[in-house]
Amino acid sequence: MNCWEALEKKARIARDAAAEALHSIRGQIQTQEQLLERTHGIAESYRQKVSDMQSVATHFGDLQLYRTSLKQLQQAMFQIEQELARLRLEADKRQKELTRTEVERQKYAKLIERDLEFNRQVESRADARDLDELAVQLHHRKRKLA
Repeated sequence: MNCWEALEKKARIARDAAAEALHSIRGQIQTQEQLLERTHGIAESYRQKVSDMQSVATHFGDLQLYRTSLKQLQQAMFQIEQELARLRLEADKRQKELTRTEVERQKYAKLIERDLEFNRQVESRADARDLDELAVQLHHRKRKLA
C-alpha cells in the first residue's frame, strides 16, 4: 500500500463519517418536522374548540383551559421551529463537510490512478527495451550465421 492509498483510505473513512453524521441530522430534522406537524394539528383543533365555545354558553374554566393549552402549544411550536432552524444549519454544515471530504477522496483516487498509469508506462517502456534488445541480439546472430 503506497502513501496515496493510505491517504485515500483515510479520506474515505472521513467521508463515511460525514455521511453518517448528515444522515443522523436529517433523521432528526424529519422527526422534528413530524412533531411540528402533529403539534400544529392539535393547536388547530384547540383553536376550533375555542371558537366553538365562544359562540355557545360554556363554562369559563374550560375555555380558559383551552386558551392556556393553545398558548403552550404555540410556545412548543416556536421551540420546535427554532430547533429545526438549528438542525438545518447543522445539516448544511455537515453537507459542506461531506462535499469537502468527497473531493479530497477523489483527489487521492486520481493520484492513485495517475501513479498506476505511470507504473504501467514504466513497465511498458522496460518491456519495449527488453524486446528491442532481443531484436538487436537476434539481428547480430543472423549476421554472424550468414
